[in-house]
Amino acid sequence: MLQLKPFEFYLLAGQHAPSTARAYLGHITRLAREYPNLFDATTADLEQYIGARRSTHSAESRKSMRSAFVAFYRWAEREHLIDHSPAAALEKIHIPRIVPRLALDDQVLNALIGASVEQRAMVLLGRLACLRLTELTTLHMKQRERDILRIIGKGEKERMVPIHADLLAALIEIERTQPYGYYFPGRFGGSMHPQSVNKIITRITGTNPHSLRHAGATAAYRATRNLRAVQALLGHESLATTQRYLHVELDDIRRAVAGATIQDDHQWSPQRVA
Repeated sequence: MLQLKPFEFYLLAGQHAPSTARAYLGHITRLAREYPNLFDATTADLEQYIGARRSTHSAESRKSMRSAFVAFYRWAEREHLIDHSPAAALEKIHIPRIVPRLALDDQVLNALIGASVEQRAMVLLGRLACLRLTELTTLHMKQRERDILRIIGKGEKERMVPIHADLLAALIEIERTQPYGYYFPGRFGGSMHPQSVNKIITRITGTNPHSLRHAGATAAYRATRNLRAVQALLGHESLATTQRYLHVELDDIRRAVAGATIQDDHQWSPQRVA
């Protein structure tokens, strides 16, 4: 039986976060159900495995699969368990660009009416601090330094997020009523499970936490027109990722079209061309 513990240590010793390591181990475990001897799998086998899931798994999921296979067979090649990585020749999986869904301000405001302080903090951490679901779920009181949140994001990268006044009031209220620890403690210790928080936010707002993050990023950019500042707020490594988060409203596109008017001192018009 294949022991994946050495591969797990390999991932954790590098730049992979524990959550990424768990995801990769899950992908390899599921691959082993179809190919019990993973070291005999060919590039064609891996392509068939990923390709067969095109209709059932998102591009993000399939990209994660590919990354897991590349990491696993790179490790196996280093350990001399195989001569050549079958994942090395796998085509990259590109994430299609889609128009992001935004949580409307009316949705957010309606959700805050009658919400508990914990629910209010969850929503505002997504909308005003633009935190990822796992970041807001596992937020600990030690991470607040006056009006700054010290966030550990993807790849264990740290960023500093200034706290909006409305959010700060909710966090302080929680700190006054709860023991020192996680803002959203779990029933059996630790923090709440991300899916539990996801269900709460979706139930009271009618939208998911990621749409709150998109809405916050778009509003922040509209207020500042500073893409670098929004990138730092979101904790993105590249500006291209940040740009995908920003929602361009139809009114903005109309203004862009209007701004594309041909400048002509001779009073050009379509009728003249005709």
